[in-house]
Amino acid sequence: MNELGFVALVFGILGVLFTIKQNVWCWPFAIISVVASIIEFYNERLYGDMALQVFYFFAAIYGWWFWKKESLTEFKVSHIPLKWILILIFASAVQFLIYYFLLKKFKGDKIIFDAILTALSVSATYMMTRKWLENWLTWVIIDLAYVILYIQKDMWLFAVLNVFFTTMAAYGFFEWKKGKV
Repeated sequence: MNELGFVALVFGILGVLFTIKQNVWCWPFAIISVVASIIEFYNERLYGDMALQVFYFFAAIYGWWFWKKESLTEFKVSHIPLKWILILIFASAVQFLIYYFLLKKFKGDKIIFDAILTALSVSATYMMTRKWLENWLTWVIIDLAYVILYIQKDMWLFAVLNVFFTTMAAYGFFEWKKGKV
């Protein structure tokens, strides 16, 4: 068992559990998981995933700050505003193209898969920081796809981690939906 994979697994699970509970401590746990993942993905030449972890690092800092700031007011779960759906689809498509060409240039592995999942993950993370309920459904799809990618790469701990993430994302959806929207 790889130590970095284990750290990413444990702290990643804790981060998602705290997110489901809408506890601001989800963000420091996420930061620890992200740092371990950055190193692991670099070693596996999954540069899109590595860059995504760098994004997650800064998103976790933003999320930590934003959730603490909003906790002073009523910051509750809501549905994604209709105008944001097309914006997120467009932003994800543009990101995919950028990531695809960058990953190709840097000779990444599983370039199309990596670029698509990286783009969608950035958009879903933004949705999470805004406490939009639909972020969880987006994560279910993304995490299932990551399970496939990590199995293809023989990265079994990350595949297991994403099975947990898929299950927790479905659970998070139902928890956030219960009378909170």
